[in-house]
Amino acid sequence: MTPSGLMQLDLSTLGLGVADIVALAWFLLCTVGYNFVTGMRGLWKASLVGAIQEQRMLWMSHMADRKDRVIDVLLISNLATGNSFFASTSIVILGALSAVLGSGEHAQAVLEQLPFVAHASPIAWDIKIIVLMLVIIYAFFKFAWAFRLAHYSMIMMGATPSVDSAPIAAREDQAARAGRVAGIAAEHSNLGLRAYNFGLAAIGWFFHPVGFILTTTLVVLIVTRREFFSRTLSILTDHQTRTISTLPPR
Repeated sequence: MTPSGLMQLDLSTLGLGVADIVALAWFLLCTVGYNFVTGMRGLWKASLVGAIQEQRMLWMSHMADRKDRVIDVLLISNLATGNSFFASTSIVILGALSAVLGSGEHAQAVLEQLPFVAHASPIAWDIKIIVLMLVIIYAFFKFAWAFRLAHYSMIMMGATPSVDSAPIAAREDQAARAGRVAGIAAEHSNLGLRAYNFGLAAIGWFFHPVGFILTTTLVVLIVTRREFFSRTLSILTDHQTRTISTLPPR
């Protein structure tokens, strides 16, 4: 059997058309490619994540000079709570998707009442559910690990020597390491949020492959704008913005 014949057999077996394969390939290219490209050091430093990490290291530097560090630990604890919430939400979403798995005929019948909805076989429907489940599983592991790393950073903050018992060099070294661990936790949390965003884009696949491509592209544009061209980044990097919400109060 020729490679082209094998491809046709696989497509017919899975119930996916050429448009579905192209849309899925574009989705994988955008998700994996975006994380790879934005993870490069040059772009990372110019992003919102990099700007926040600079503020985080500044925070840890000030923490090392404080005698009372309760407020610092409370702040990290609140950040860890957000990761715990999203990790728990991921489990709930996975349970809901598992319940929908195998009911492609009924769900497809409901969707086909809407205009511009492409017909999909029950097998193709299950594949779409599985792809979405894989995205949510990825998000769960990212949020769960970010939650653990936040706890590790709290331990390192607690291990920072007091102002009266150690020289400033020892305190700043420990604080810097705590800030780097907290930064890694933030990176994993950010990847989990990206997975949620792309998971929302994957919903477009249930309507039409072209819609899947459009929603994926839209999410890439939205995430790029927020991480590299947002007003928040302009404020953190002291760049001038022209929006009303960033003007100084009179």
